[in-house]
Amino acid sequence: MSTPPWWDDLLAASDVLAASDRDDLEAWRGEPETDDSSLLVEPDEDDVPPPIMRLGNLAQAFAKNASRMDPLERRQVLGVLERILVTGSEMDDTVVVTGFFEALLMAWDQGFDLQSVWSDLGPKSQAACLILNEGWGVESPPWMR
Repeated sequence: MSTPPWWDDLLAASDVLAASDRDDLEAWRGEPETDDSSLLVEPDEDDVPPPIMRLGNLAQAFAKNASRMDPLERRQVLGVLERILVTGSEMDDTVVVTGFFEALLMAWDQGFDLQSVWSDLGPKSQAACLILNEGWGVESPPWMR
């Protein structure tokens, strides 16, 4: 799957996540290539990790930086993700849930204070997290219900 059309909206919602994504893309692409005359070749804009992988990385960056992010920035990120779940295709839903929210729940398992941003998640995002927990056999705490 190529980069989804809503990707730019997600990155526009957060300078922190946009910087993280740029770093991840640089690492993915490796050292710049050169052509036969030793001139740098422009990177292929389509040479990107799968969206699920990129969203997982963004979820990790979100969890790592959430406490330092402006509350509006956090809400904007989570709002874009909620809009995707509400208006996007089934493929978009799958990518967001398995990419971002699975990774966010894993970060919670590793100490991220999910409760601090839980009220910023929209109803579909919260429901997705609850369904993931149920599927994994994890009892959701009362503040999630």
